[in-house]
Amino acid sequence: GRLFGAGDSGRAAHDPRLQQMAARVLEMHPRLRLAPRCDARLAAAMAPALSHIQALVAGVPRAHQASSEAWSADPYVRAYFAAPDDIVQVLARSQALHDYFGASAGAGSAYAVMGMTMNERNTLGVAQVDGQTRSDVPQTTLGFSDHLIRLCGADEDGLREEVTRRMMEQIAIEGLAKVAADTTLREDLEQERALLGTRLRLLERQGAGLRGMVGSPTPDDPGELARVRAEAQENEQRLQALGPRSEALSRQLDTLCGAFANAPELLQVSTVPRRIDRMNVVVRHGVGDEAGSQLLEFRVARVPGNPPQQRALAILKVERSDMPRAANLLDNADRLL
Repeated sequence: GRLFGAGDSGRAAHDPRLQQMAARVLEMHPRLRLAPRCDARLAAAMAPALSHIQALVAGVPRAHQASSEAWSADPYVRAYFAAPDDIVQVLARSQALHDYFGASAGAGSAYAVMGMTMNERNTLGVAQVDGQTRSDVPQTTLGFSDHLIRLCGADEDGLREEVTRRMMEQIAIEGLAKVAADTTLREDLEQERALLGTRLRLLERQGAGLRGMVGSPTPDDPGELARVRAEAQENEQRLQALGPRSEALSRQLDTLCGAFANAPELLQVSTVPRRIDRMNVVVRHGVGDEAGSQLLEFRVARVPGNPPQQRALAILKVERSDMPRAANLLDNADRLL
């Protein structure tokens, strides 16, 4: 509760972790430190975002044991992995786990975050319909694929704290991406303004110089001049909307703070309830083994990006004794060929 319980924004504003998180964010764009009242403005914007993220992290269930024995006893582990051997393969592929155990000789276990793709596949299966056994009954099978373990730690509370920091950094990345886009826009507009100004002067000289006095003007010249002037005026208005360069850092900080204010939209973790049997068949309308089924709640996170992704996530506890040696493609060369 102290680490991950949802608190009010007033208390979050005095959270000592905000200073550390703000420092990590400013390492991504050190020049923002020159913006007026940078630390105070950033902390005020980050406090509500931290409260939101704390609630999301607190909603993720406690760690599940990742072992062949747990596959038989834990319905969540059985849902995540199609077979006990799949657990071994996922652990073997995780470089983060191998690095952790390699660097921590005295560690007997590790806690890790696992991300997965959640799939629901519609198939035809066997079910009792009106007292008769039929093999062409539509059913939905739940499955998980693309298991990835890239973050682990010595204890669960510390791991959740690191997840909180990573999520705060993700919001900062989204905000700085907008800052970069605005900076690129300004550079493009300033270059366009210079080109338009040069073109405008050339067109004006065509009417004010020797050609304007004794030459034969081109019929399209007045229209071209008006068009270029209009484009130059539009370009100038767009530049003015961006504000003067002297205020650029302050506006960039405002953009970053706006991203933290938009944390509930950027970062979402939804709960997906499904009643499934031991074969991962979704039980409904008489389909599936209802007697042997359980109602499970899976956590699915929206990962920002282009395009955004939907990834199921879970926390695992991995014992050193259950860790296989690192996966090596050469070991499976015969099978792959």
